[in-house]
Amino acid sequence: MHLGLDLNASRVRAVQGPAGDYALPLPLDPPAVDLPMAISLERSTPQVGLAGVRLLRHLPHLAAHSFLPVVGTPSAASHHWKSGRRHLDANGAMELVWQRLQSVARKSSGVVLTVPAYFQKQQLDWLRSLAERSKVAVLGSLPAPLAAALAGFAEQTWIGSVLVLDIDEHALSLAHVRAMEGQAHLLEMRSFPHLGLRFWKDRLINALADCCVLQSRRDPRDAPMAEQGLYEQLDGLLNAVLYGRVVQIGIQGAQWYQNLLVTPEQAQAFCSNLVQQTVREIEDFCSGLPEQELPGSILVTGAVGQLPGLATILRTFVEECLHQPTLGPVRPQPADEDFGVGLLEGSPGEMASVVLLAADSPARAAHSLAASFNRGELPRGHLELSAPLPLPLPLDAGPPRLHYRGQDFFLDGPSFFLGAQGGCHMVIDPRHHPGVALRHCEILFDHRTFLLFNRCREGTLVNDSPVAGSAPLHAGDWIRLGPDGPLIRFMGHGGAHSMTTTA
Repeated sequence: MHLGLDLNASRVRAVQGPAGDYALPLPLDPPAVDLPMAISLERSTPQVGLAGVRLLRHLPHLAAHSFLPVVGTPSAASHHWKSGRRHLDANGAMELVWQRLQSVARKSSGVVLTVPAYFQKQQLDWLRSLAERSKVAVLGSLPAPLAAALAGFAEQTWIGSVLVLDIDEHALSLAHVRAMEGQAHLLEMRSFPHLGLRFWKDRLINALADCCVLQSRRDPRDAPMAEQGLYEQLDGLLNAVLYGRVVQIGIQGAQWYQNLLVTPEQAQAFCSNLVQQTVREIEDFCSGLPEQELPGSILVTGAVGQLPGLATILRTFVEECLHQPTLGPVRPQPADEDFGVGLLEGSPGEMASVVLLAADSPARAAHSLAASFNRGELPRGHLELSAPLPLPLPLDAGPPRLHYRGQDFFLDGPSFFLGAQGGCHMVIDPRHHPGVALRHCEILFDHRTFLLFNRCREGTLVNDSPVAGSAPLHAGDWIRLGPDGPLIRFMGHGGAHSMTTTA
């Protein structure tokens, strides 16, 4: 068993599985998959993970966070937190994270990890030494953008070169990766701390607080517990915006309560300035590239894909700028256009202009390199500039699942409903896809076969053929909900019912 770790300033994500097999997400902070990079010092024993997140806005002096970017640097000691007799600096905080990961790492034969684009060599040496001190055997590492490019190649087999966007609390990163002679070469990377995830979240908090003031004249920023509650709902808001859903935000003060309904269009408007800044940085990056080296696609990690409004305007940027001889201004996108249109949802077999990777794609790419490190095909250490391109991911690899907009929905029960009704296993927003019925279709597991049953008048298509009653599903099949509805792909072992959970 090998362990792939995707490590950044926001969180740690892991996948685990045998060498050469499809790795599955590993919950690091059960029941949550991700382990937040935050440490609570409220109790005598520090607590790594969600306990630290719950103090970030309420009792920030008792929450150690944002320590990864300075680990192994001279300024590590200046980033310190104190609670009672306990004194913790950035290096000590990272050592606590490794100790938390020790139990899962001990069950594997080696760990390959991804690190943020802004990480320096001396920081990597510190990171590895802290891991060894915690008895975590690190076989190798690579930059997260390079790992994302490998994952995108395995899933979509991009040609030539691509841009890769990644983000964590500290910075947004942009990388140019080219495929040459069986290797993915990292040609250039830039990081932009002024566009880090913390700025996007601060912008959303301020905008939502302003809405609260307009409605009730109460400002949650004046009440630490209310602001903390608002902060903890941001991940749910970002996920809802990704799928075009309206989300309800509840803000609880000491003696008051305010309810807000936030539409995807509102969230996009809140973050429009950050979106424009991001696109300007990408324009500047691409303006220095020769025309023949302009990338044809942009790969965005799961965290970037959730930034309100960014993926849609990036698609326009690719089509109108990167595919033209010269760069030009980006046309504003209509506010009512479906967010993320074109993300792995184009015609079967086509490479989308903007590809939204699954949240665990970089970790899975790291896992796929573990066997090469163990066999000596790759020198143990850091793959700074290049890594071998993987073989295309077999369509039947892994457990049975539906892939939609960069997210896997595992078929872990005897029945799975798709539709616009809130109780469905996969909910499609009817505002963007009005042709999707409340309970559009159902997938049943029957005698080692998955069968799709149409449950509505609008109809369901499998590989563009209407389903009359039911149809068996095979790895790689495309499912369309209605003639003009969303396109979803069935993947995995169609002939084996694997009980699995997802994030």
